[in-house]
Amino acid sequence: MKLLAILIVFFFSFSKIAFAQLETSIWYFGEKAGIIFKNNVPSELTNSVLATEEGCATMSNEKGKLLFYTDGITVWNTKHLPMPNGVGLKGDPSSTQSGVIIQKPKNKNIYYVFTVTKEGRADGFQYSSVDMTLDNGLGDVREKNVMLKTPVTEKITAVKHRNGVDMWVIVHEWKSDAFWSFLVTAQGVTKEGVESKVGSVHKGSFFNTQGYMKTSPDGTNIALIQEESCTIEVLDFDDETGKVSNPFVIPLKRGSFPYGVEFSPSGSLLYATAAQFGEVYQFNLHAGSVKDIIASKVVVGNSPNKEWIGALQVALDGKIYFPIYGTSFLGAINKPNELGKQCGFKAHVVLLADRIARLGLPTFTQSYFTQAIVEKQLSYFSNKAELNKILVLQNLSFETGKAEIRAISHTELNKVYEILKADPAIKIEVTGHTDNIGNKTTNFTLSSERAEAVAAYFVAKGLDPARISSKGMGSSRPVRNNVNEQSRQMNRRVELLLRKE
Repeated sequence: MKLLAILIVFFFSFSKIAFAQLETSIWYFGEKAGIIFKNNVPSELTNSVLATEEGCATMSNEKGKLLFYTDGITVWNTKHLPMPNGVGLKGDPSSTQSGVIIQKPKNKNIYYVFTVTKEGRADGFQYSSVDMTLDNGLGDVREKNVMLKTPVTEKITAVKHRNGVDMWVIVHEWKSDAFWSFLVTAQGVTKEGVESKVGSVHKGSFFNTQGYMKTSPDGTNIALIQEESCTIEVLDFDDETGKVSNPFVIPLKRGSFPYGVEFSPSGSLLYATAAQFGEVYQFNLHAGSVKDIIASKVVVGNSPNKEWIGALQVALDGKIYFPIYGTSFLGAINKPNELGKQCGFKAHVVLLADRIARLGLPTFTQSYFTQAIVEKQLSYFSNKAELNKILVLQNLSFETGKAEIRAISHTELNKVYEILKADPAIKIEVTGHTDNIGNKTTNFTLSSERAEAVAAYFVAKGLDPARISSKGMGSSRPVRNNVNEQSRQMNRRVELLLRKE
């Protein structure tokens, strides 16, 4: 990653979530349970006819009006009746995720229902299409049960292509180490998937088919659970090519029956449930090395009576919700971007009237939950001592993917050094940042090494090391959404903070 000149520094607030994706405003799950988000506040719904132990999916329109929902076998319309031809899909209510609903790119009327069956059985991964112009606007299932891949595990996730239009749908082959990414475009579903043979072989008893898989909202990572193995596997996802790479494994206690997994909206934190213990864990993906990430584990909360906790699902209010098994409650992680117990775990948040939560919650396209960055202009380094302001170095560049400072950067660095030399009371903090492409640990390391290289340059010029500190933030502090190369370029930066004690 090349750190290029940036003329303007932007102030950003990470506590604000800017979601406007009302397609996710209605959830149906469990034993005829449901919630609706109005003005970002969830309340119960009692009109569902769906009864499922695990997998389900719900779709609303851009105004938040219900279109249809499914357990992977039946598709119910907004009147809670099966659609014409909407019975006999090849998912399963006992499949962890069972299915996900994708709107056809550039078409407001066509949706695809992708399904995965349970326990790696022959029905595998299939899709059906829903045309909302039929049956007087209530919808009708047209194509049904088109096979894409078999056998697969009970895991499925979806995220936008880097072009911001097309969609990736991702599954994992059973008794194999292969991920399969299928592209959905304005022309339809691409039948030839992108194969990535990477990470562990998913095998063993059918328990290892179980457990959730999610992409991070920004499309850069995948995390999945293997229930029998008691592991979380974290990998990079290239949302341009559909390839999966750079796996690492987080081991969990044997017998914990891990099940749910979810990224924070920022993508920097990962949450997982140990269903057997009724616990929710947090891992800091920006902690540094894989060893550091594993060591960052925090038990952020547990169910009151050790009831099972199943799925984890981020919502349009920026919180992560989870079912308390066999009760009429959803819990929530109220501030999922915050480290440790500051994340605000609470077991009883939404009362589901007399309806019962089970293991599953609806699976959505993860891109609906991308955290928007609030952009505000501040300042840039202008060859003078500006104290207590974040300043981006204007003409600093490194060798691609390295921490070696290019000679053309010396003029800029020397100007900073002269300011520090002229006033010994000034101390300096150097912070490195990257874009979100690639492995988060690698990005964290690179940002740290680049900040250290700048600090070392000043020390080599004669600056007292006690006057300077450095740190890396990886991709956790963007100043622009990483939606294109120009935005990513602005996120690749080194910042200075000059201050006096």
